[in-house]
Amino acid sequence: MENRLLADAFEILKRTLRARGMTYAMVGEALGLSEVSVKRMFAQRDCKMSRLFELCDLLELPPEEVLQRARRTQAAAAYLPRETEAALAADASLFHFFILLREDFPAPEIAKIYGLTPLDIDHYGRSLEMMGLAELMPEGQIRLKVTQPFKFRPFGALHPHVKRISQQFVLDTIDRANEEDLAFTTLGRRMLPDTVRQVVKEMGEFQAHIANLARQDQMIASDKELVSFKWTAAMGVLSYPDLLQIQSVKRPAAVAS
Repeated sequence: MENRLLADAFEILKRTLRARGMTYAMVGEALGLSEVSVKRMFAQRDCKMSRLFELCDLLELPPEEVLQRARRTQAAAAYLPRETEAALAADASLFHFFILLREDFPAPEIAKIYGLTPLDIDHYGRSLEMMGLAELMPEGQIRLKVTQPFKFRPFGALHPHVKRISQQFVLDTIDRANEEDLAFTTLGRRMLPDTVRQVVKEMGEFQAHIANLARQDQMIASDKELVSFKWTAAMGVLSYPDLLQIQSVKRPAAVAS
């Protein structure tokens, strides 16, 4: 898994190295590592916390300030190219495979869950590799190359797939809302438009808060401890006549005298 918070921290360290004119070879010599190992660590943007602290100490940067700055680094979500969305939309299985990789499911685990063969994994991996989304690795592993946050175009090629997944998620959550780690709530009220805009703004702030909590969890927990959760919210003008149907009462036909 690529830890977004740790990845942002490495971007800060890399920027600091450039500013100070330090090379990977110099870092390796100071930490007792080969230049190749340092290059790999920065390329993968991943290491143990103890190694991160060593890097911060080498650059005379307080680790807590580096992590605090990393938390403030919110890369703007970008759209995938339209042709990429179209290619994913044309193959639902490939799109679902891509979603699972994005959720940090290793390719061998996906194969186990769905009963896929090594040829299946190779097919999906190569398809994503041709789109520039992933890279085939040894032993059937697949590494995503899309590191920045991304989103799907509203009403784009993938809209039907995203809509179906979201609808099924909401339906499943409603049916299981009494479970400990699930929540479903709905509220209808009459209010002024400017109040609605304020609520929408606060929803965006809460979404950012959830994202920050998740980033902190990913910083301290292992892949096996993390669980994928989804938060879905909708707010807008509600037209009850468009949602509710009332049929005329059928009355018995009048009997002619």
